[in-house]
Amino acid sequence: MNIEASDFPSLLRAHVELQGTTLTAEELSHVGECYPRCRGKDIWDVREYASPTAVGAREYRVVRGSSTQDVYRSHERDHATAVRAALNELESQDGRTEKGEQPST
Repeated sequence: MNIEASDFPSLLRAHVELQGTTLTAEELSHVGECYPRCRGKDIWDVREYASPTAVGAREYRVVRGSSTQDVYRSHERDHATAVRAALNELESQDGRTEKGEQPST
């Protein structure tokens, strides 16, 4: 399955909803803009950071491998986990990550 750029937002939204979470249009747009810049073959992961906006607050970022560039940030770990799972599932279905390639976006 090749993921076309026009299909990506709707596929991502559907996969995130299967995880029990919804994303706003703004969040989907942000992921769609950042995703092509995060090339690689590693799986997506969630990393926890201290939030720059509030003392003691946490921010969860979806990143690939050892990269520090994220495609999604949230103060809700469940939301970040859902995005991580959705991206990994989409790429797994696409079959390109096994070859070290990115899905077409």
